[in-house]
Amino acid sequence: MLNASWFPYAIFLSLIFIIFFNVNAYTIQKVGMIITSVFQKLSLIAPFILGLILFNEEGSLAKYVAIVLTVIAIVLINLPNKQKLGLEDAKKYWYWPLLVLFGSGLIECTLFYAQETGKVNDAGIDFVTTLFFGAGCWGLVFILLSKKWFFSLRDIIAGILIGIPNFFTIYLLIRGLELGWDGSVLFPVNNVGVIFFTAIIGILIFKERLSGLNYLGLVLALVSVALISI
Repeated sequence: MLNASWFPYAIFLSLIFIIFFNVNAYTIQKVGMIITSVFQKLSLIAPFILGLILFNEEGSLAKYVAIVLTVIAIVLINLPNKQKLGLEDAKKYWYWPLLVLFGSGLIECTLFYAQETGKVNDAGIDFVTTLFFGAGCWGLVFILLSKKWFFSLRDIIAGILIGIPNFFTIYLLIRGLELGWDGSVLFPVNNVGVIFFTAIIGILIFKERLSGLNYLGLVLALVSVALISI
């Protein structure tokens, strides 16, 4: 395993995961969930460009229009109904959302590059398992350095609940690339799908009330997925 071509990428990603997990958490504290979420999802632009330029994936007018609509949809879906965006804090801590954007884009581009250059091949489950095991080890190092010697059962449960869907998200992205999906299609569809179904769950289960602009964002999200898949 240590000699596997994908091993350095798994270790690198495991470290990046922990670093930017904490960056995301700190950014949420400083500028709020809405702005952080928008910048995190806008990272889809990075693998889209990477696929077109480095891997010569086919571009089309429909794809370019879809990306523009995707960006608009992400912003509209995340617009608060009766809340403040916290723009004053965003002006003060403007560099933190940019770090979130950079970190998310770096993770997606590294995954894309590792798969497309044949580093992972059919070892997707080994790659992702090593990645998350490494992230757990880095997390323990971070805890020791921060001198937080104890954590509660709630912390453990929360970690599991966050870790399981993230594990399968990464694995399914790798698997999708293995099956021949273009990265310039797969990553935008994944990001749009996450925010779309999150919004639907919020409406159906948590009875959240969306504004007209939120619903317009959902419609644009569906249109963008249809266009980018052409």
